[in-house]
Amino acid sequence: MAAGPEGGATPPSGIPEERTPPSGAAWVLLPVAWCAWLLAWLAPSLLVAPYMPVPRPWLTGESAPAALVAAASLFLTIIWPFWPALAGPFAGATVGGKLVGRTLLEAVILTALAAPLVLVAWSVGGRMLAAGPLLTVAAGLVLPGLGLRVAAVGIGAKSVRWLILAAMLAAVGPLAVAYSVGETIGPIDVRLLESCPVSAAVKVAVGGWPEANVSRIARLLLWPEIGVMLLLVGIRQSSRRASRP
Repeated sequence: MAAGPEGGATPPSGIPEERTPPSGAAWVLLPVAWCAWLLAWLAPSLLVAPYMPVPRPWLTGESAPAALVAAASLFLTIIWPFWPALAGPFAGATVGGKLVGRTLLEAVILTALAAPLVLVAWSVGGRMLAAGPLLTVAAGLVLPGLGLRVAAVGIGAKSVRWLILAAMLAAVGPLAVAYSVGETIGPIDVRLLESCPVSAAVKVAVGGWPEANVSRIARLLLWPEIGVMLLLVGIRQSSRRASRP
């Protein structure tokens, strides 16, 4: 393999050189992707529902808050934690204060960008905006996202795909099972749905605080606890990788 103009190795002729996107570009694209994702989920309730003679339950103005929260839940669980992968492979990365601080800064920016859409969705849905439950849901989704990101960096590039698959199954799996069983067999135990972060977030953000039911509160706190566990796992794995010769 011949040396390039700057002393580096030049790939053989006919093989395109693999390029790594700069981290700055990935960071700038994150707010754009976030706003586009939320608008894509909110648009049907705002634009399609008024022109339907018989609106579907998920295409009504009243469903706008639930649609927005569901979109945010999926993004923060499946897409946002693994966003640094756009800046290149995780190989050689370590967990530190810079990673955690940047993740928390991203969370603050995404929350600020979502605030106007929240006001629009709640206004169209005709619901009273309760800041307490909504902020609790936001924090409860950011914590698992932080844990997933730290775990992804800590375990290394080879296992990230399995972590992404696990996040997708946890976020969408209970909903898919509940829908399939409901369409074929009949209603199922709501505890399956409440184990899903999307369902739990929608219930609290739109419906308010749960009643004094210990099991419901425990399921609501399930995902922040998992986020803390993933955070600890990522820190430990990163320390073990850094200590290897």
